[in-house]
Amino acid sequence: MFTVRSSHGRPLYSPLFLINKRLLSSTTCRRAAAAAPSNSAIFEPHGPVAEKLAATGVWVPNKRNTRARVAATPVKKRSTKKASTPNGDKSRVNIVSDKLCDDILSYIGPSLERHRGCDIVDLYPGAGEWSSKLNQFLQPRSHVLLEPDADLYRPFLQPLLDQPGTTLLPTAGIIWRELASVLTPEVLPHQTIPDDPNTRNDTLLVTANLCFHPKKRFLRFDSIAVLVLHQLIDAVRMSALFQRYGLVRMLVWTSPDDKSSFLPKVIQKRRRQAIENDFSLEWIREVCGKEAASEYHVRDDLIDRASLAATIERMRAANLEMPAGRESAAFREGLKRGQVPMPGTQPPTFTRHYHHTLSDLTATNAEQGGLDEESDEFKTMKLYAWRAQTDIRKAERFHYTATGLDNILALRVSKRATPEEIAAAEKEWQRGLRELPKTIQYEFQTYKDNLFAFRRSPPLLQWDRRPYEPLTVQPEEFFPRVECCLLDIQPRAPHPLLRQSGPGSTRSADIFDIVMGTLMHHPTHPLGPSLDALWPGAADYILPRWKSGQDLSRGGLPLHLRGAELGPRSLDARQWEELFELWMEWPFRPEFHDLVGRAHDNMGAEDEEGLPAEI
Repeated sequence: MFTVRSSHGRPLYSPLFLINKRLLSSTTCRRAAAAAPSNSAIFEPHGPVAEKLAATGVWVPNKRNTRARVAATPVKKRSTKKASTPNGDKSRVNIVSDKLCDDILSYIGPSLERHRGCDIVDLYPGAGEWSSKLNQFLQPRSHVLLEPDADLYRPFLQPLLDQPGTTLLPTAGIIWRELASVLTPEVLPHQTIPDDPNTRNDTLLVTANLCFHPKKRFLRFDSIAVLVLHQLIDAVRMSALFQRYGLVRMLVWTSPDDKSSFLPKVIQKRRRQAIENDFSLEWIREVCGKEAASEYHVRDDLIDRASLAATIERMRAANLEMPAGRESAAFREGLKRGQVPMPGTQPPTFTRHYHHTLSDLTATNAEQGGLDEESDEFKTMKLYAWRAQTDIRKAERFHYTATGLDNILALRVSKRATPEEIAAAEKEWQRGLRELPKTIQYEFQTYKDNLFAFRRSPPLLQWDRRPYEPLTVQPEEFFPRVECCLLDIQPRAPHPLLRQSGPGSTRSADIFDIVMGTLMHHPTHPLGPSLDALWPGAADYILPRWKSGQDLSRGGLPLHLRGAELGPRSLDARQWEELFELWMEWPFRPEFHDLVGRAHDNMGAEDEEGLPAEI
């Protein structure tokens, strides 16, 4: 059974959902409710630092929870005078576990050794548990704390402030106007602007805590943390903010939801931000975070197992051991598992939400000796059992079609087949693909993109290149009790064309933003029609000269093979850069102002073929 879609291909509703409202509310939603802590539980302190934070009275449960609010309020009786309350942002989330900080530093400590004795710029240090541990480990020559709620957190930060070279500035480090006034020789006397901005600077380290609960909205952004993180990364390309001193490493705390667009785990989520990361970053890694839950967007389970197995092998090669108690369930299972088959060698399987419901209902049916055949539970069990079998048959078709594509690529690489034999094999493969229903074609494309992205060397997704598995965190290690994650971000030298921005330059970076933004408007569409839609004749000049996009040894695919060609989301950094180099070489490329107008018109166009059904 497939999702009902509008004329533009957008999902409207699922018949499965309409059938099972009552069941979902009693099963799936009950599981979600049990996993989510109540409002009062979030503000329950654990440990001395959390207790001191709770005692400030800044963090209280929602007013609707009157009993919990009264219990958490330190004031015992009302006064006729206005109560003196501390001034602070109650949406801030603080790291309160010294063990978590110790485990992190023992885990990634070897890679931090090159920063020993450096300068640290610390944005939103809050209670300072992480800041103090980092200071003890690196013994920096200077440590600048940028904390807008300085009065609230000064008692927490005082032991750190007693250390030589530590300065507390009552300013918001995430407001760039205020930050620019701090990045001066007076505050950072040891830092100078290098002649070559592409030089890595290990004498400066930036750390920030961008964790908020609930999320702080800003203009069109659901989360201001996403905006700030984007600007921190974008500064690499323009040598702005901290990156004016060279390529500066950043350790950033954020919420698990905010990191998904920066470090996607499936090709469906590899949107523009993740691609831009590849242009400017040597790596972005998740050091620790919440144990992964099932998501809407999935890929072949075998790819996830193979990715984990490769990560475990990299950890063993580096003699890197995870601190005890920090292993995820998947990591523990991966350690026990034997050799994992190569993805693509067997039909895929996809773990979906309905599998949990089907498993629960099947167990209930066995325990009760059979469910009432007229009950919603029995009908749903039969429906989901039918859907499971349908998914198995669909997966077999995916495998058959992907194997056919592999055979074509093997013929091309072997150079033993004649052009006629290759053309006949390609024609047969395309015929079989066209015979599939449209929805199956879209789902196959997503499966194929995930498969080929992983089989590249190195894999396309930064997640699949990770040198270690993230440590798991617990809610009580934060206050309020909301799990956060730590991202390790190391910049790299961007392409020279990506540094030319604004009036007085070639504006190549501005042009690239338009080209990339327009192509990523339809991330799965073939590049040829998309380039010509951006400017007529572009594809005729660029694609025949685009060597990296056709190089099978580095993830390229035949451009003429409809259904197999690369879409924008499947291009790596070098393929994007070469594509843009060819754009800038094109004798008939449009002027900047013409391109702006054309791109604006294209952005308003709807996808006539509909959106792919993500799997």
